[in-house]
Amino acid sequence: MKNSSLKKLLCLALALLMLTSALAACSESSNAKEGESGPADAGTDVDPSSVDTEPDETVSYDPGVPVNNYDGYTFTFYIRECHANFWTVKDIWVEGVSGDALNDAIYNRNQYINELYNIEVAQEFMGDNGACTTYINKMVSSGENMDAIICNGNDTTAVAGKSQLMNLKDVPYLNLEQKWWDQNSIHDLSLCGKTFFAAGELTEADNNAVNVIAFVKDNVTDYHLDDPYELVRNGTFTIDKFVEMSNAVLTDKNGDGKYNEDDVIGYLYFSDSGQTMFNALGNMCGRLNAEGDPEITFLTDRSAASWTKLISFIKQDCTLSMSTELDVYKGMGDYDVKVKMLGGKNTLFSWVHMRDIENLREIDSDFGILPNPKFDEAQTTYCNENDPYGTGFFSVPVSCANPERTGILIEAFSAKSMEIVLPAYYDITLQGKYMRDNDSQEMLDIIFDSVIYDIGRFYNWGSMYGTISNMWNGKQDTFASSFEKTSKIVNKAVERTLKAFSED
Repeated sequence: MKNSSLKKLLCLALALLMLTSALAACSESSNAKEGESGPADAGTDVDPSSVDTEPDETVSYDPGVPVNNYDGYTFTFYIRECHANFWTVKDIWVEGVSGDALNDAIYNRNQYINELYNIEVAQEFMGDNGACTTYINKMVSSGENMDAIICNGNDTTAVAGKSQLMNLKDVPYLNLEQKWWDQNSIHDLSLCGKTFFAAGELTEADNNAVNVIAFVKDNVTDYHLDDPYELVRNGTFTIDKFVEMSNAVLTDKNGDGKYNEDDVIGYLYFSDSGQTMFNALGNMCGRLNAEGDPEITFLTDRSAASWTKLISFIKQDCTLSMSTELDVYKGMGDYDVKVKMLGGKNTLFSWVHMRDIENLREIDSDFGILPNPKFDEAQTTYCNENDPYGTGFFSVPVSCANPERTGILIEAFSAKSMEIVLPAYYDITLQGKYMRDNDSQEMLDIIFDSVIYDIGRFYNWGSMYGTISNMWNGKQDTFASSFEKTSKIVNKAVERTLKAFSED
C-alpha cells in the first residue's frame, strides 16, 4: 500500500468488492497470452457488516480520462517472467475466475476495462532480469510498437539511460499526481525534472519487493523475549535490540559445539541483506537534493558507524548467511531456505521479501512480520528498502505507437486496480490469508508506509551495491576505505547518467 491515508478508503473498497457480484464467467480471449493464474484455493470470506463503510472522506476512483472505443485493439503489457517464477509479474492478466479473491479481482478489472474501452488486455513475457533490457533494446531499435512495460528496477534504469523511454510527464492523460501512483518512487527516482518510470497500483510487483523481517512466534515465547510488536510500536525496535534478541535464542541443539541450520540462531540473512540493513539504519547510497539533483550520500559518519554495528553483528554465532554458510541447504533458492528455517523454528528472525509471505503459508510454525530495525530510538521512522531486482515499474517506450491511448488506458487500469485489486491483495490476501494475527496486519501498515527508494542503489552508480554486497559477504568493516576507492568512479557514473537524461 502506497499511503497510510488510504487505509479507510481500502476498507470501503473492500466492502464494495465483497458486496458486488462477480462479472460474467470467463471466456478466454484468443488475443491474450497465457499467464499465471492465482492459487486455486478460495479467498478469505469477509462479513461486509463488519467493515467500516463510512470513511471520513469520499472515495473516487474516476480516472478522469475519456472513454474511447478502440475497436477491439489488443493492448499489450510487456512484462518480466522470472526463470524460477518467483518474480514473474502475475497481476496483469489471468485466464479466468478461480474462486481466489486476488485472481478474480484481476480478472474482473480486466473485463471491466475490456468492455468499457472495447479492447483486449494481453501480456507478453520479455524474459528475466537482464533479458528485459535486451528485449526492449531490440523492439525500440526496430521501431516496434510497445504499449506499456512493467519491468524491474535494474532493467528499467538501464533502458531509461539509453533514451528508450518516454518522459511520463509527456504522456497525454497520464496524471502522476493521482493517488494510485507511488509518490515516493516519483520523488526519489526522477532525474533532471523527468520521470521515466513509476511504481503504482497498476501492479503490486513493487509491494512484493519490499524487504522486511519475519520472526517465529514460538521462539519469542519459549525464550521469554520482549514482544516485537510492542517494540515496533514504541519505537524501540533498534539494531541493538535486534542483536540482543538474536543472541538470546542461540542454542546448540545437537551439542556438536558449532552453530548451523540444525540449531537455533538469531538472524538468517542473505547477500542482499547488507543493503537492506544499511538503508534500515537511516542511510542512503544517494538521494535527491532540494534542486532535484542526485547527491552521493553513502559516506557519512552515521553510515560508517552503522556498518561497524552490522559487521560486528554478523560475525557473531547468532547469525547465519544463507548465501555462504549453509551446509544442508546448499543449492536451494533463498526462498526455500527461509521456509525450511522458519518452519523448523531454527531461527528467530529472517530477512524476507514481501513476496515470500505467500510461500510461508505452507509452514506449520506461527510467524509474524516486522519492519527492519532502526539505528536507535532517535530515528523517527522505520525504513524498508524496495529491492530493484524484484520490483516492478511502469514505463512507456519511445516506440509506443499511440501514447495518448496508453495514457488513457493506464490511468483507467490503475484506478480500477486501486479500487478492486489492491483491497484483494492487501486486505484479503496479505492480511486475511497469509498474516495470522491482527498485530501483523498493523505491521503491514507501518511497513508499506515507510518504503524507501535509494536512487544510488537503483542506478548502482560505480557498482555501489556491489561494494556493499562484497563487504557484507566478506564481513569486512572497511566501509570508509572501500567507498573512498570508488568515489571517482561513482561520480563519473552519475555525470554520465545526468548527461544522458539532460540530452534526452
